[in-house]
Amino acid sequence: MSSIERAARILKTVKDEEWRTLAALERIATSYGSADRGRLSRSARLPQERVSFAVQELVKKGLAQRRGEGFALRQEGVEVMALRDYVKKDLIFALGPAIAKGKESDVYEAVTEEGTRYALKFYKIGRTSFKQVRRRRQQEGGEIKNWVTANYEAARKEYEALKDLGGLSPSFPEVISYSRSTVLSEQLTGVRLSQRPDLVDARSSEASVFEAMRKAYLVAELINADLSEYNILTDGERVWLIDWPQAVRANHPNASEYLKHDVEAVATFFRRAFDVEMEPAKALAYVRGEASALE
Repeated sequence: MSSIERAARILKTVKDEEWRTLAALERIATSYGSADRGRLSRSARLPQERVSFAVQELVKKGLAQRRGEGFALRQEGVEVMALRDYVKKDLIFALGPAIAKGKESDVYEAVTEEGTRYALKFYKIGRTSFKQVRRRRQQEGGEIKNWVTANYEAARKEYEALKDLGGLSPSFPEVISYSRSTVLSEQLTGVRLSQRPDLVDARSSEASVFEAMRKAYLVAELINADLSEYNILTDGERVWLIDWPQAVRANHPNASEYLKHDVEAVATFFRRAFDVEMEPAKALAYVRGEASALE
């Protein structure tokens, strides 16, 4: 059973003072990592003996862990708080099966009380990925302190990017909400291009990708900055560009390099997988708005 499935099962068993203690652990995690009972008591605004009991219960439930003389937040603790947020907002009623699992995130089906099905992405940036994210943010003049803030930042950035892209193209998934390390969006019925599925018209599919990239760049002033066959979905006819936590603005110092990388990655894949010839330079000019058509 995954940490997400455990969190979903535990959700209804967490009591009020445990929620307050868990929220205190979360606040502390973003700055210090762990805390003793005294700091937890002050942050939760609860007597130390009650915090002591609550944190012991959180440890038993797998939402917190001992660290030396103190306690620290676990991934399951983050996930259960996010699920609680969505339930309190009446955005989801139940968690369904896993849709996709990756190195830095897992995606699960989430169902509303009316039966609408969404996709709920849980970021799970671990130690290795966190080092890469931290190094990139430092290069861009930012700072991420630990895995908690790395996951929270990834979810926030993806949500904001998808909000900016909303309505510009059918190739951008509709985003609903986000909480902590999670993003809630429409559920798509496609597979990754990396699986080389049968396409109705491969040339048209490639053109749709470049058209979406053009709208992202010219209207939303966004560049995915890591686009490839692994984060483009298709149902054989339609395409969707997913995974936007690393997106950068068009005025980013390395914007030209990122945009060129994305265009070349798409053109190279379609040439190798589907024998579609497209000059990357022409595609780049189109995406930048320097040409009115791909041909």
